Amino acid sequence: MNRTPAVDSQVGPSTSPGWTAERTLPVDLRAGTAARDWLRGIFGSSCRVRDEFLLVVSELLGNCAEHGGDGKVSLSVVHGRNRVWGRLVHHSPPIGKPVLRGDVTAQTELLLAAAGPAVPVEDLAEDGRGLFVVQMLCAEYEHVSGPGSSVTEWAMADCGCFR
Repeated sequence: MNRTPAVDSQVGPSTSPGWTAERTLPVDLRAGTAARDWLRGIFGSSCRVRDEFLLVVSELLGNCAEHGGDGKVSLSVVHGRNRVWGRLVHHSPPIGKPVLRGDVTAQTELLLAAAGPAVPVEDLAEDGRGLFVVQMLCAEYEHVSGPGSSVTEWAMADCGCFR
């Protein structure tokens, strides 16, 4: 596996009304840690969805490393008025497509049911929980695989920033 140094760019400091940032990382299991450390410094602590955004980034980067083969990933973040958008491009031909195990709607209904007993974790699939959690955290989520790359885009609302 190539060990390519990460490339950073950031337009505007995190204190300005909105900002964009991009980083290219090698695909490996350490990319999530590097991305979280980098994003913590950019977001600051006042954004209400920062930790959830970091969780989504970690899960998606982990999936690239675990299921997507070698290559690089480009992570782009746009932080605007009360919303944060993310885009992850895996620059490698996809090995397969991300799979949510089981019926997501049924799982969602079980997990969000207002009444009744809690759903035991054992009732959820062995794999695929991570993407399920990602979709539950995001206001918007989309994944598209092409012949030379995979692109995942998501958005998180109500961050409370730049109002």
